[in-house]
Amino acid sequence: MIVVLTVSVSIGYYLYEQPRPVRIIFAGVVLTVDLATTPEEQQMGLSGRASMPADRGMLFVFNQEAQWSFWMHEMNFPLDIIWFNANRQVVFIEQDLPPCTLQACPIFTPPVNAMYVLEVNAGFVKANGVSVGESFTFV
Repeated sequence: MIVVLTVSVSIGYYLYEQPRPVRIIFAGVVLTVDLATTPEEQQMGLSGRASMPADRGMLFVFNQEAQWSFWMHEMNFPLDIIWFNANRQVVFIEQDLPPCTLQACPIFTPPVNAMYVLEVNAGFVKANGVSVGESFTFV
């Protein structure tokens, strides 16, 4: 009985508490992104992951537009970070951000408000010609 309960709780956690990936189309590319919608998911972000496939990312969805700041704390690979307004249009881009070091861990803050923030592997912006004003759509 205890084993069944433990397995049921574990499966329930996996199905309902883990971020569920969704697909978006951005810059002509279909990306599978994990949604970070809660403060806990947003604080954790991609920290601690060893790497990320080229067609993956994390989309942070906030409940209001603001100047959301990001840093590369406990990251293991470089990222491009793209901020979007409430209309899902790019309003700011930071490229090739390296993981924090013991000597430096800068905070990146856009000069404009955003509601969505997309983290993708470094080089995505350049490889796909991403620019301010482009938008993404959910598949």
